[in-house]
Amino acid sequence: MTKKYQYDVALSFAGEDRDYVEQVAKVLEANGIKVHYDRFNQVQVWGRNLAEHFDDIYRNQAQYCVMFISENYAKKVWPSFEKRSALSREVIESGYILPARFDDTDILGIPPSKAYIDINQYNPKQFAQLVMEKLGKTLISQPIQNSQSFRRPKIAKSFDPYKESQIWINYLTTELEKRCESSEMSFSSFSRDGKECLRFVINGKPVYSINIQLGAFSRDHGLSLSYAHGEMSAISAGFNAFGEFEWDKDRECVILKLNDFSVYARPTNERQGFIQHEFLDYIWEKVCNATEGKY
Repeated sequence: MTKKYQYDVALSFAGEDRDYVEQVAKVLEANGIKVHYDRFNQVQVWGRNLAEHFDDIYRNQAQYCVMFISENYAKKVWPSFEKRSALSREVIESGYILPARFDDTDILGIPPSKAYIDINQYNPKQFAQLVMEKLGKTLISQPIQNSQSFRRPKIAKSFDPYKESQIWINYLTTELEKRCESSEMSFSSFSRDGKECLRFVINGKPVYSINIQLGAFSRDHGLSLSYAHGEMSAISAGFNAFGEFEWDKDRECVILKLNDFSVYARPTNERQGFIQHEFLDYIWEKVCNATEGKY
């Protein structure tokens, strides 16, 4: 008798990779796939013992577990917990774990010989389609294929840059706080004079400061940033970077086009396009360099 599972697929990932994984989860859900993704189940798990709940999901309640492997995945506590639960199922049901790699980080328990998907070769929608194929399903409302293949233009999709600004600021604040918690560094965020102020503190002293403002040096819907080593003074509070949101046709997502003309920008004065987690890594590198005294 075929077992009925609560979920078709459970997604296991590190928070730093959430931007990509969430897009995959939304495509799967929109196509009728029963997917375990933490933000889809916040109310259901409210008040539960998370260790018991997640162990049951990753060991018993999903047909497959897609493991998004990265350097961050190997370091984090919850992904390691989910991995152990999934491996206990893999021992008796080979093929339960479906590895998807952001990089070549070695994960204990996942042998190099196990077939995986190089996720860098697929955008979220394309990867979601691979998952659905594994489940024996297809995307809803796929265009009827003509007998003759032809090129389809990549067209910019509509998005709201004002909403994106707030989403990116909230994401940056949340994820930086998580990284500080695991790095023995104190983190504070507060609003002042229309700016979101982020402070990184060690032993009671600020080692790095960032102010973010909607508009200002950039256009009305962009972001303007001030970086400062140590405490943010009146002199250092001037903007030294600004960015605007655009639709990237190749990556099929919103990116932040950043002009960073601070002294310590890398590479200096080059306009760079970031997706959310890339921008997070870019800012975190500045914090780490300042903390380690590399400037």
